[in-house]
Amino acid sequence: MAQKSEGRKFKDALASEHPLHVIGVADGSDALAAEKAGFKAIYLSGSQIAASRGWADIGRLELKHVVEAVVRIKDSGTTLPLLVDVDTGFEDAAETIKALEAVGAAAVHMEDQEDLKACGHLDGKQVVSLEDATDRIKRAVSAKTDPDFVVMARTDALAAERDRLSAQQSKPKDDPDILSEAMSLTLERIKSYSNAGADMIFAEAFPDPATYKQVKDAAGGKPVLANMTEFGKVDLMTPAELDSASNGNVDIVLNPLSVYRAQRQTAENGYDEIRKLGTQRQMVVRGELQERGPFKKLIDYDGQVRARMSELSDQTPKKKILKP
Repeated sequence: MAQKSEGRKFKDALASEHPLHVIGVADGSDALAAEKAGFKAIYLSGSQIAASRGWADIGRLELKHVVEAVVRIKDSGTTLPLLVDVDTGFEDAAETIKALEAVGAAAVHMEDQEDLKACGHLDGKQVVSLEDATDRIKRAVSAKTDPDFVVMARTDALAAERDRLSAQQSKPKDDPDILSEAMSLTLERIKSYSNAGADMIFAEAFPDPATYKQVKDAAGGKPVLANMTEFGKVDLMTPAELDSASNGNVDIVLNPLSVYRAQRQTAENGYDEIRKLGTQRQMVVRGELQERGPFKKLIDYDGQVRARMSELSDQTPKKKILKP
């Protein structure tokens, strides 16, 4: 039997759970922990990749940075399919798809923001024209070698169009006419991206779950992702709650940075305490540091040792060549 492609694994995960609950990971150890917890798919955020370098998520990333991060995750041996944030597609949307397929990603989402981008839940976002954004999706889809590889189109247009229309018409952002027109323009984009071949739709920062019905219709029934990120523009819901509130029109629920934010807070507290007290003793007493045993079990330390010993024993020592 032929081995499943990574894209097929992602689609199978989607078929096995509704809504599919996807969790963000930063590296291989995170991926293994997510798999152990029972998640069926994992996610790599561009914001997290930027933060790992001490950078703001404002379009500074290059394709090479994302590829490097994907390799760190896939090197763990995780069996979970990986959805990857590729921002606006970088210099060449087609080349981005080829590179991500080659290193084992299962899916990507590509957004319609300008290259000086911002987090989807921050103000001041700008989107490129409908034509340019649609062309990005067309070029990405045409580059797929695996027909099951998922190209997901993300739109940030709802907030961007609302802000533009509000300024243009000198009306408040919550004016009903402004909101209605912004929604109409956003749905037009979603329909265009779907027609261009996008496999799924990432509708960013939709505060009202009931509007996902309109998203689903505009997408022609294709799967729709809702982003449940913290400290943003949406109320946090469980997959079951969002399923109910959207009347079944959300297919994927994403927690992109929840664990990473928890890790960052733990790290900040740890650095402060160790600097202040000069020791980590109280952290050990409070059970805040993972012991060796659980981590060794997570990564199958003993299995890795056996595999490495076998690998070394199979290597034929190179003979020293003497020059005349």
